Amino acid sequence: MRLIRKITDEEENFRTEPMGRTGYQVIRRNPVKPEPEGTIILLPFRITGYNPDCDGSLMVCLDRIDINGEATGWSPTNLGLYSDSGFVVTADELKEMGDYDE
Repeated sequence: MRLIRKITDEEENFRTEPMGRTGYQVIRRNPVKPEPEGTIILLPFRITGYNPDCDGSLMVCLDRIDINGEATGWSPTNLGLYSDSGFVVTADELKEMGDYDE
């Protein structure tokens, strides 16, 4: 298991370009795939609560977090959570997965 590959500055080629004749500049980057299609990835989420479904079962509410446990801004709700659909790790185990020298 490893972290998702970092995109280099050279690959991304961050730049600003004029937007027509408006005098404004727009940010542009090269579209770079961090990992190829077909790659299996695991994205960490923190459970923030549960909402009842129409049949009485519970649907999970989540916060997407980074390797340090910080929220990234994506908070999906009302998703099914099943024993064959994911893994449970502690905050320390998550942090340990990201502790390596590149």
